[in-house]
Amino acid sequence: MSCYPSARALSRAEHPFDAPYARVFTTMLIEPQIYLDALVRDFLLHGGHVVVREMHDRTELKSLGEPVVFNCTGLGARELFDDGDMVPIKGQLTFLLPQPEVDYIVLAPGGLYMFPRSDGVLLGGTHERGVETLDPDPDAKRRILAGHERLFAGRQQQPPSQGGEGLYSILPPQPR
Repeated sequence: MSCYPSARALSRAEHPFDAPYARVFTTMLIEPQIYLDALVRDFLLHGGHVVVREMHDRTELKSLGEPVVFNCTGLGARELFDDGDMVPIKGQLTFLLPQPEVDYIVLAPGGLYMFPRSDGVLLGGTHERGVETLDPDPDAKRRILAGHERLFAGRQQQPPSQGGEGLYSILPPQPR
């Protein structure tokens, strides 16, 4: 059984990209800022409380009186729980101005992806294992933009609207 029962392969004539193969399917896309704001609002409306604390080691967890604790320490968990197996992976995104006509997602070779959002069009991305810096990398931004420019340079027309749910997955040439 497929996770995407509506998925179908497109012929070269059916998609606008300069690629021999593409698939289209319907999926759900959640905008993190809208979704997270709604979760926090609902949590607070139902009596929840958000308490922000700084923990220096895991023994301090025993002092918490809350029956449920959400661990949002990210890489801080490496030190807090002495977990040397935790490895940072830096991802860098680039945002374009909002474009309401972009109501589809693109996943492409080389780790490129594009997601429409109400606050802009998100372009990605990078995946740098072991990199801890949060500083933006101008070279990564140039690679992301150049990769998307190449992807869309051969586009013949706007992909057909899928009501905000279309996803194009551009595939590399398949071996024969």
